[in-house]
Amino acid sequence: MTVARPPLSSATADRSITFQYVFNVRDLGGLPALDGRTVRTGQVFRADGVHRLRGDDLEAARVLGLRTVIDLRTDQEVERGRFPHEEYPVAWHHTPVLRRIWSDDELVAGASAAEFLRDRYLDMLVHGGDSIARAVELVAAGAPALFHCAAGKDRTGVVAAVVLGLLDVSHDDIAADYHASATAMAAFVDWLTVEFPEALDSMTSQPPEYLEAPAAAMYGFLREVEASYGSMERLALHLGIGATTIAQLRTNLLQD
Repeated sequence: MTVARPPLSSATADRSITFQYVFNVRDLGGLPALDGRTVRTGQVFRADGVHRLRGDDLEAARVLGLRTVIDLRTDQEVERGRFPHEEYPVAWHHTPVLRRIWSDDELVAGASAAEFLRDRYLDMLVHGGDSIARAVELVAAGAPALFHCAAGKDRTGVVAAVVLGLLDVSHDDIAADYHASATAMAAFVDWLTVEFPEALDSMTSQPPEYLEAPAAAMYGFLREVEASYGSMERLALHLGIGATTIAQLRTNLLQD
């Protein structure tokens, strides 16, 4: 299966970090904030299954200088492996956003891919809000930080949207960053199909329209956040993220 590379703005291009066995890693730095500042590079990263880092991949990861790794996966997923902190010492935190992975039946229940994903992302705010809040607090306090799930698209996409929204990055750039996962999903599924077909699950055997990380899903999520809470900052406060943490996030991750 191949998925064409989605068109990216100059702000969202060229931030991916290439590994052999991890497919969806990128620096959130370089994105412009609406107040004229820019997200610092080398401070916050989003990723897929970094438990697969080993050998040359692990050596390449050391260049990132990570202090904090935030694992958004379920308890069952963590049992398959976790970031190799014994070889690369970091503060590792498990903050599961979902209690269970979506089933194949749920994925074909009738809604469009964008609508289904939008609604699942909104559900995460309800059922995984504490974990999302904790992840934001850890990013604010422990940069350079990396947060990840299994595929780096959905749970990671929601946390990235909250972090970038609090940094006053535009909806267009948040949605484009989310959509950038499409190419990585194709490479990830191709690799699993050949190397570990038994590992294909509901996160990686989704229909193509889900794997394409449709920008409309993220736009829909961001619109609903504004409609329900008024702003990303008010959502953050609702989730229990304090004003001091929000200020710390902006101080540490924005530059003139």
